[in-house]
Amino acid sequence: MERIGKDKTLGILVVDGRQTYMGKLLSEKGYQVRMWSEGDEGVGDAHVVILPVPVSRVRDQKWLIEALRQHKDTIELCLGGVFGEELVKALWEVEIPWSDVLRDPEVAVRNAIATAEGTVAELSKLMPVNIEGSNVIVMGFGKCGKPIAEKLYCMGANVSVVARSERALSLAHYFGFMDYPMDAEIPFAEADAVVNTIPALVVNEREIDLLQPDAVVLDIASAPGGCNFPYLKKKGIAHKLALGLPGIYSPKTSAEILLEAMPFGYKPSKTKWKS
Repeated sequence: MERIGKDKTLGILVVDGRQTYMGKLLSEKGYQVRMWSEGDEGVGDAHVVILPVPVSRVRDQKWLIEALRQHKDTIELCLGGVFGEELVKALWEVEIPWSDVLRDPEVAVRNAIATAEGTVAELSKLMPVNIEGSNVIVMGFGKCGKPIAEKLYCMGANVSVVARSERALSLAHYFGFMDYPMDAEIPFAEADAVVNTIPALVVNEREIDLLQPDAVVLDIASAPGGCNFPYLKKKGIAHKLALGLPGIYSPKTSAEILLEAMPFGYKPSKTKWKS
């Protein structure tokens, strides 16, 4: 994709700290930046619109679509992550080009690391016991499940991985985790914590009934998550649906990761320490 020149005005839709840092970093590089929020009338004179990652962080998708339609003659490119079908259809209809930065494998991996660090932070606040020595079940062993399991293991947790595919189970076994297929007798009764990364209902009444009263459940899967939250509440199990963790715990790093995947030629200026 051709590099975006500094003669183009950028419109950044802010939903968390990542977009705030992106605006600051791009402004420092000489770009004209317009920050806008959900509910604003439109994107003004922006030639390039930067949407959140994922775009579903915008609660009112109909408002977003209408805002983009109103400025279809000005907008030359729309950047973001995980575009929904309705938004993609609307962009094609008004002939606004778009690019999904999360399709870049390196971005997805680096973003997952930020998610994993945020997961550990959230889990530390939620659990009544130390992570070291605890029994943690990680549901899913994909882009996010892998670094989450690895970081918990490095902190001294006893990690069990639950996955669907044989490849994921083999990989989890190779890394030294206890591995369970979805239909196995999973040791929920022994778990101090369950971390779900699967965007489907996988922690339901049967699994919840097995949990100890002081166990905790953390769900980081895309909304509505993969846990039966009403039943968790009924049973008195501490739980949380934690989305957008990179924007909460590492907004600057996450902003830099996303900018490197966008056509601005952005490279963070960092001096590596000698070990």
